[in-house]
Amino acid sequence: MSEKITVFDIEVLNQDPASLCAIGIVEIQNQEVVSTYYALVKPKNLSFDSYRYKIHQIRPQSLYKEKTFVEVWKDIHHYFENTIVVSHDIQGDMMNLRAALKQNHIPYPRLLMSCTNVLAHLVYPNLQKYNLKDLSQMNGFAFQAHHALEDAKACAYLLIQMMEREDVDSLYALHQKYHLEFGEMKENYYRNIMSAESATQLLEMNQKEDALLYHQSICFTGKLSMPRELLEEKTKEVCALSTNQVSTQTNYLVIGGKGYHKVRFSKDNKKVQKALQLMKQGQDLRIIHEKEYLKLLEGRKECL
Repeated sequence: MSEKITVFDIEVLNQDPASLCAIGIVEIQNQEVVSTYYALVKPKNLSFDSYRYKIHQIRPQSLYKEKTFVEVWKDIHHYFENTIVVSHDIQGDMMNLRAALKQNHIPYPRLLMSCTNVLAHLVYPNLQKYNLKDLSQMNGFAFQAHHALEDAKACAYLLIQMMEREDVDSLYALHQKYHLEFGEMKENYYRNIMSAESATQLLEMNQKEDALLYHQSICFTGKLSMPRELLEEKTKEVCALSTNQVSTQTNYLVIGGKGYHKVRFSKDNKKVQKALQLMKQGQDLRIIHEKEYLKLLEGRKECL
């Protein structure tokens, strides 16, 4: 099965998430590398960050004559249109890419997202470390860490190795084997892939694909009608995950029935405000009453 995969890595210059200063891209088709791309990028914010400089050795002075993100995006946008994009930290890299797109008023491209870190937790369970360097060494691949193109090459090699190990002919098949849903981005919409930690939890739970709330990330707030521990246990039984904070992975924010309206429309509840902010940015997230969530649980299909 032929599928278009773009493996990429991003370096940022400073604490500004939109300060992309380097990007490396490896294009894969039929489990073979067909093209690569690398560029330094001149961000709008050129402030120096000693911590990040120690990581990637890129100084603001070396970027003065480089292309801006808008100029680089014209060169690379085709790598991100109607494709599967992969990195070893897809949540972090896509956060930076989205910030740069938003800063420059560029619409989100339509794409699916995967992550070699998440996949490695499923394909290689019980390892001590899952960083790109250790996984690459384990698979016999040497590279220069924290160089965007080198990292992208290592990530691409790791992805191909995992597909070969699992004897699948596509990334779609690998995701299907582990019941792992792709992340998705399109104009005015963003849904993250699950985290590596969440993937490990679901693997341990021996999840079943047709569970009603399968793979959903649930966050609770307000005064619940039943003990939180009991509700979290019921959530676990249906292959969903309880989290303490609202994030880009949250699917439902459940507000307790006691004082629902006060919490729902309060500007002081940080979880509600965070959820509203993410929804405004296009995240597929719902804020629901505890009663509605209990009805979802009543119609549940348990993990077996």
